[in-house]
Amino acid sequence: MLASLSGTLATMGPGTPYAIAAKFAYPGRPVIAFVGDGAFQMNGLNEMITVKRYADRLGRSPLIFCVFNNQDLNQVTWEQRAMGGDPKFMGSQYIPDVPYHEWAELLGLTGIYCDDPDRVGEAWDRALASPRPVVLEFKVDQEIAPMPPHIMTEQGRKAAKAALSDPEREGITAKGFRQKLAELYESVPGRGHR
Repeated sequence: MLASLSGTLATMGPGTPYAIAAKFAYPGRPVIAFVGDGAFQMNGLNEMITVKRYADRLGRSPLIFCVFNNQDLNQVTWEQRAMGGDPKFMGSQYIPDVPYHEWAELLGLTGIYCDDPDRVGEAWDRALASPRPVVLEFKVDQEIAPMPPHIMTEQGRKAAKAALSDPEREGITAKGFRQKLAELYESVPGRGHR
């Protein structure tokens, strides 16, 4: 299995063109791109026209663009909180809500929308079974921190400082607390998933 990840140098937007290039290189293999809504607005929407143009050359195996829609430049927002101690600045972090799955449908591709955690599996089943390229849009919560497995003390301190004046502080606190409780529950012997 091959994978590409753009996680350094603050690059934004390469997931969609990476996936298209991978599909040209390996048309018989499934290709899945995981992209945020900010990156998809930057170039993903336009690149769906490229996908439509070359759909006959992209093979019959799945080509899925999984878009996480939270109306936020989320990686940057959380990086600013944890690295700089700065609260979210709505003027530069908020992005408009766009119906990405509907854009796919307008182009003759498959568009799938999911905003229900209980239907995630069903959405993936539909996407993987589609004979056409897919935009699989998940509505996700911008107030849930994309937490690495281990955070540094300084990052935690700065994130807490940012939270004091963050416009989303109540939601971040409540959802973060619930997330930690769920993790604790899963770690109790005899409970949770096996």
